[in-house]
Amino acid sequence: MAYYEKRSKNTYKLVVSLGYDSSGKHKRVSKTVKIPDDMTQAKREKELNVLCVLFEKQVNDGLYLEGEKITFEEFTETWLKDYANINLSPSTLTSYKTKLSKRILPAIGNIKLSKLQPNHLMKLYHSLNEADIRFDKKYISKNELVHFLSNLKAQQIENDCNITYKTYQKLINSLPVNYNIAQRVCEKYNFDISKTFNYTNSKTLSPKTIRSHMQVVSTILAAAVRWNVIKTNPALNIDLKKYRKPKTTYYDDNQVANMLSKLSNEQLMCQTLIYLTLDTGFRKSEVSGLTWEDIDFDSCKIRINKQRLYVTGYGVINTSPKTEAGTREVTISKTVINLLKIYRNQQLESKLKLGTAWKNEPYVFLHEDGSAISPNFPYRWFTNFLKKYNLPKITFHQLRHTNASLLISSGEDIVTVSGRLGHADKNITLNTYSHIIKSKEEQVANKMDEFYAKFNVC
Repeated sequence: MAYYEKRSKNTYKLVVSLGYDSSGKHKRVSKTVKIPDDMTQAKREKELNVLCVLFEKQVNDGLYLEGEKITFEEFTETWLKDYANINLSPSTLTSYKTKLSKRILPAIGNIKLSKLQPNHLMKLYHSLNEADIRFDKKYISKNELVHFLSNLKAQQIENDCNITYKTYQKLINSLPVNYNIAQRVCEKYNFDISKTFNYTNSKTLSPKTIRSHMQVVSTILAAAVRWNVIKTNPALNIDLKKYRKPKTTYYDDNQVANMLSKLSNEQLMCQTLIYLTLDTGFRKSEVSGLTWEDIDFDSCKIRINKQRLYVTGYGVINTSPKTEAGTREVTISKTVINLLKIYRNQQLESKLKLGTAWKNEPYVFLHEDGSAISPNFPYRWFTNFLKKYNLPKITFHQLRHTNASLLISSGEDIVTVSGRLGHADKNITLNTYSHIIKSKEEQVANKMDEFYAKFNVC
C-alpha cells in the first residue's frame, strides 16, 4: 500500500509499506517529490495519488533503487540478476562472481551506494596489494601424490576433479594450487590433505589481477549511474598504479622452421591443428569449436562464428565470439587448405572403419573414435610437444602472437592483421605488437638509404 505525507509547503514524501520483517519491524520504502506552486488542492491530491500508484508499481516490480538506502552488495545482487546473468558470457560472469564474493564484497559490500567514496575504493585497492588478500594458503603436491597422478591420464584427472589442464600441470609439477583444488583432489582419490600437500603462505595478487578487481567495481558503479541510483561513479576518481603489459612472446622464423620439422613426426590431426593456428592466429576456443561447415575449400576461407570453451560450473559450452569483430571470415594458405583436405579424408576413412562405434561429433578436430577434443586439448598437447623435443617454451596462445609477428614482419598492414585476429579495435593490435612494429620502423631508414644511393646523395 502507498500513501503520502506532507513535509513542507510543496514537498511530500511518498511511502510504500512492505509489511513487517521477522523481528516485527515495519518495512517501508520512501522518496521525496515536489509539487508545483500553482496547483489547486484538488489537482495536488490527484497528482500525489497518481505518483503514489506509480511509485508503488516501481517498488513492486523491483525497479526502484535508492542510493542512500541500498548498499553496494544489495545493488550488486540486483545488477547480477537484471543485467550480468543475461548479458555477460558464462566465463566473464564466473570471473566477476569470484572476484566479488572473495574480495570485493567483504571489503565494501556493506557501504551505502551514496556514501561510497574514492577513499573507500583506495582502501580496497591497497588491501588487494597485501599478502594475505587471497584468504587461502597455497598447497603443493607431495611426492606420493605426484607419483599417483602420474599413473593416471591427464584427461581422467581433469574430469574427475573438474580442473583444467593448467591446474593438472601444477599438481604433477608440485606448483602451488589453492585449497579448493587440493581438497577436491583429496576427496576424489581418498587422500588426507595434510599428508598429501605441503602448504605455503599466499603471495600477493598480480598487478593485472588487482586492476581487474577494480574494473569490476567500476563496471557495477557505472551501471548504478546509468540507472539513476547514484549521480557519479567514484571509481573514476581514483588513481591506480600503471600496469605495464608484459612483452609478447612468440617464435621467430628459425624457431618456427625448427618446430615444424619436429611436427612432421606427430599424428596428422595435431599437425593440422598447429599449421592452421600458425596460419590464422585462431584462439584455442575458436579452433576447438570449428566445424567442417565453417570451411569453404573452394575459396580457401574459414568462417569464425562461435567459440567452444570450458567454464568452471558450466562445463564445455559453445558461445558467440568475444566481440562482434570476432565473427569474421579468414582466408588461409593453400598449404593449409590442402592439409585440411588430407586430414578430412583420413577422418572419413576412420569413420567407415569404426562404423557405429564412431562418435560422429560435428567438429573438425576429433580423437580417433570421432569424439571432440576438449577445449583445453590444444594447450595440453602443444605443451607436451615442446617438452618432448626440448623446444623453447611458449604457450599455445602464443602461436597467435607468432602468426601476427610473421605477418607484420612480412610487411602486412596493421588493419588487415587486426581483422584476421578478430580484434575489436586496431589499437589493440597496435598496443599488443608495438615492439614488432617498432623493429619494422627501424628498417625504414635503411630503405631510405637504398633510395638515396640511386642519386649519389652525400
